[in-house]
Amino acid sequence: MIIDFWKIERVEFDFNEYEDFIDIKWQKYKVSDLFNISGSKTTPKAKLELIGKGKFPYITTQAINNGIAGYYNFFTELGDCLTIDSAVLGTCFYQKENFSASDHVEILRPKFKMNEKLAFYFCSILNKNIKILNYAYNKKRSQTAIKNEIVFLPTKNNQIDFDFMEKYIYKIQKRTQKLIYINKKSNIITI
Repeated sequence: MIIDFWKIERVEFDFNEYEDFIDIKWQKYKVSDLFNISGSKTTPKAKLELIGKGKFPYITTQAINNGIAGYYNFFTELGDCLTIDSAVLGTCFYQKENFSASDHVEILRPKFKMNEKLAFYFCSILNKNIKILNYAYNKKRSQTAIKNEIVFLPTKNNQIDFDFMEKYIYKIQKRTQKLIYINKKSNIITI
């Protein structure tokens, strides 16, 4: 597929879609107040290869592909959680399905009812913290560091406004669908 940047259409941004931001109050929260944080059970890849390929993701410290380095017939961790690489860059991903993991994969289990949209919201703000807190190979994102991180969340009546977070991610997803489409006749992606 070819991306033809010379034929990119301009799409006007509608600020009215985000007018809810005007009245939002933000509060600081410690990550440890929102999530139970623990290490994953380390599973050597050689063991998984003996078990064989399957449907459960093997999560590693890589910062791409949701941290997935293959699928096997084995899992040690329940899904519906966030994972953070504590060895390299500190990248956060949402793991919907049960999985197994390599060394240095930390697990964040929510202390609230989490769905996919909330997971995406938290991944976004936790990944933003990588840059803010200067995590890198020489400054690891350990369990202790994660527990002490601060995030700013939208609030309503002094409670976390989970509804706002879900709507915000929904709007981003809808906006993305409007901006990107594939012209099947010419195999050109227009943004």
